[in-house]
Amino acid sequence: MDLADRAEAVLFANHTGRWTRPSAKQYPHQWNWDSGFISIGWSLIDWSRAELEIQSMLEAQWVEGMLPSVHFDRQHLHDYFPGPDRWPRAQQHVRRPGELTSGISNPPMLPIAARLVGERNRDAQERRAFWQRVLAPLVESLRYFRTDRRLPGSPLVTVVHPWETGWDNSPRWDLLHAAGLRPKRPYERLDTRAVPPAQRPSSRDYDGYVALAEILDDADYRLPAYRARTPFLVHDVVFDALTYRAMGELDHIAADLGLPAPFPAAELTEFQWAFEEYHWNERHRTYYDYDCVGKKQIETPSAAALAALGGHLVEDLERVTGILEEHVRRSGHALPIPTVPSDAPTFDPVLYWRGPVWVNVNWLAVDGLLHLGLEGAAEAIREQTLDRLDAAGLAEYFNPLTGAACGAPEFSWSAALALDFLANRP
Repeated sequence: MDLADRAEAVLFANHTGRWTRPSAKQYPHQWNWDSGFISIGWSLIDWSRAELEIQSMLEAQWVEGMLPSVHFDRQHLHDYFPGPDRWPRAQQHVRRPGELTSGISNPPMLPIAARLVGERNRDAQERRAFWQRVLAPLVESLRYFRTDRRLPGSPLVTVVHPWETGWDNSPRWDLLHAAGLRPKRPYERLDTRAVPPAQRPSSRDYDGYVALAEILDDADYRLPAYRARTPFLVHDVVFDALTYRAMGELDHIAADLGLPAPFPAAELTEFQWAFEEYHWNERHRTYYDYDCVGKKQIETPSAAALAALGGHLVEDLERVTGILEEHVRRSGHALPIPTVPSDAPTFDPVLYWRGPVWVNVNWLAVDGLLHLGLEGAAEAIREQTLDRLDAAGLAEYFNPLTGAACGAPEFSWSAALALDFLANRP
């Protein structure tokens, strides 16, 4: 089979009838930003499943508007850690009776995907009906970030957990190690049963993750109470960039439906200015995350600034080309883009978010480069990513030095974004 056929087979194999799990063994539930990427792939081969992917995630929405990072499948509660029992108070916030969720969110890919998915339906009536169904809950999900996750003096999103960023053990979040957190309750990891431990976060990382989840649950997921006792609060450059784009995409959908913009221009402008203030580093000529506890930028080399291009927020071509050229230079001029440049002391070629190549990071970078008219750079990354997928398979992530597949096999967003890359070749 060619790559497109293999990618389609992965999506069909991982579809549960209600949503698409990222991987059959490693990730048996529904993940928020995964479903955003996955729906983009489905929209090319089975539009009804793209619609279902988004609507299934909306069924996990909280009364406050938050879309959780994980929507649990009751049939697989013993196949993944942490399950809903580690987020006990979270279940009281879920709007729809019977749904089980995590207590944190994810970068808002779902609103971005909703516009792309809608536009790929040539039937205007079906497209508008889909947008009418999803617009209000998607607006609610972003309003949650704009209200419940807002610190005084900043309109940016306050991220409360490394898992929430989707870049779990990235060196960007190593500041958590200094806190030395340990969970109150014992736990047993399940993530190294199907994936080698060398490719998964450390025990120290997991202690911090589980302890933060306990602190968050004890605070009943209220930011003021959590802020008083946590060592981890950040403005994530990727999260913020995608939030900006998500607001704009929902404004576009609203305009198509003849409705007022849910996020007025003044609100977007305020967000854009704050993004520059908190994230741009003039000395290093790149965008960094911001530690809201330590009140300083997190000057850690990573591909986050390149992934943030997918937010269509950064418009300075000189800055963008400089960020890309520096990351590629530090990575031995290798493509696709690794999550950490290979000359960084924190680089590990197989350790999850500490160096491996991830397809979604490269997709976001390509999307942002195309938005800026940098077709040559975008095409180079896209073609090298497709070559990697064709040679090594549709894995979760890849060793940037050898090209070998790492993590879970037959990974859904790798398959979905491969289809999108193939469909958008010039």
